[in-house]
Amino acid sequence: MAGDLSFWKVKEKINIPNSEIYSALSSGEYLFYIDEIPLNEILKDFNIAFNDWENHKNNYEKGFEAFQLMITNQFVRADCSEMTAGNINKIIDILGKYGIPLYDSCIDVRFEN
Repeated sequence: MAGDLSFWKVKEKINIPNSEIYSALSSGEYLFYIDEIPLNEILKDFNIAFNDWENHKNNYEKGFEAFQLMITNQFVRADCSEMTAGNINKIIDILGKYGIPLYDSCIDVRFEN
């Protein structure tokens, strides 16, 4: 599978379309209504979960599978190429551990609990 997996955590209920939040966070904007995320812990978890993958500055590769992490104080996006469902689920589980839900920009759906 290819595509991007995006994650952020809202501080409080807001009435802003997810596509607008995604666009702003992808552009590096800081949004007051989005929580900051534990960057160091998340990166550590990625390094543990994908410890047998080549990792060059948050570009992970193993065989035909690859993903690149874009990570800020409020946002994580994994741009995936040729990823198996199992490895995509690893990414989702890492962020889920911190209560940070997935947003799929291809179908404009946010998978909140």
